[in-house]
Amino acid sequence: MRKYIYSGFLFIWALLLPAFSANAEELTPRVAKDGHTITVTASDASSIGSVYIKWDKPVQPYELQTDTETLSGGENGFLHEYIPLDTPSASLTFSLPAEKTMGIYEIRIFSDQNVPDDVQIWEPPCDRADILLISAHSDDEILFMGGVMPTYAAEQGARVQVAYMTEFWTTTPVREHEKLDGLWTDGLRTYPVCGNFKDIYVADLEAAQTRYDLDAMTDYVTELIDRFRPQVTVTHDFNGEYGHGFHQLTAKAVAQALEQSNHVVSKAYFHLYPENKIRMDLNIPLASMGGKTALEAAKEAYLKHVSQQWCWFYVSDNYKYSCADFGLYQTTVGADTTDSMLDHIVLYDEQERMEQERLEQERMEQERLEQERLEQERLAAQKAEQERLEQEQLEQERLKQEEAQRQAKERKQQYLLLGGCVLLLSAITLAVINRLRRHR
Repeated sequence: MRKYIYSGFLFIWALLLPAFSANAEELTPRVAKDGHTITVTASDASSIGSVYIKWDKPVQPYELQTDTETLSGGENGFLHEYIPLDTPSASLTFSLPAEKTMGIYEIRIFSDQNVPDDVQIWEPPCDRADILLISAHSDDEILFMGGVMPTYAAEQGARVQVAYMTEFWTTTPVREHEKLDGLWTDGLRTYPVCGNFKDIYVADLEAAQTRYDLDAMTDYVTELIDRFRPQVTVTHDFNGEYGHGFHQLTAKAVAQALEQSNHVVSKAYFHLYPENKIRMDLNIPLASMGGKTALEAAKEAYLKHVSQQWCWFYVSDNYKYSCADFGLYQTTVGADTTDSMLDHIVLYDEQERMEQERLEQERMEQERLEQERLEQERLAAQKAEQERLEQEQLEQERLKQEEAQRQAKERKQQYLLLGGCVLLLSAITLAVINRLRRHR
């Protein structure tokens, strides 16, 4: 009987599961623009439960009007922005800053908030990063360091912050979108930050030094380190992988910033650095990546850089630019004993958990001590009350004794007085009798 009940339960759950797990219906958007106002509706007049926008320019704060409320958007500056609605709306009206030319690059709308996995719901940049990955260009973080994000951010839950040196708004804006698509596919969920160095082709280090200001680059990396307080940094090969001058200059800037920063980085890794080598195992299936390996995730992520697919280099862990090979450039926590960048590192989340546990233990200890103090005070008060009662009882007994003594003394005095009176009366009586006898 139990077997049939269990089978029936599984059958009912199988019927209900799709209802709980199915993605929202993706609706076809209809977009109307009027000056700095953009109105979005569904082509079939369905209500919109959430919206996913890729903006075409750097994002500024704006207002979003739904059927029932006015929302503020753009505060985080996310180029790819997901907006869930508390109440479904028939239309969405975006009021964009008048002084900006910001518009929609791509938009997707959904019937509710159960959106597909490729909708990028970004978290703000880290307050503190376990790993700060510094990439010269968009796509370098995948080609040469692509195993870091799925291995450490997605699978191990480390706070990984990606920072770019170059921006592409002034050269190839589509690459700004490709880098977000690539990072998301590679398992990153914290939004990247970017420097303001332009993407200029340089053949070697000498050319790079004539086109870029190394001091300005060093200052920028120093700001990154001071801001994110990473435990680990990872960046390019000092030789620029295949000799790329800006990659070399980035590596030099990171090395100089490590000396210049107010924050002490526990460990610093450089790609292909020949000393204190580690080799990441990028061929382990990762549960967080749906069973894909870190290498498979990185390869898939690089395909998001559509504009760069003509290039000769590729993602691999078994050629001379392997994305698995790094060297420990400096350490304050000792040499690695494993091939993990997090060897000897306690993640910030774990540190915070331990700190919370310590504070909780302190609170409980303080509470225990307070309870002991209160118990001691209670016992002391109880003892004092007992002593007071005993003193009071002794005092009452003393007063009773004194009263008894006083009464005894009074009785004695009364007896003496009575005896005196009797004697006096006897004397008087005798005297009277004697006088009477003489007169006879």
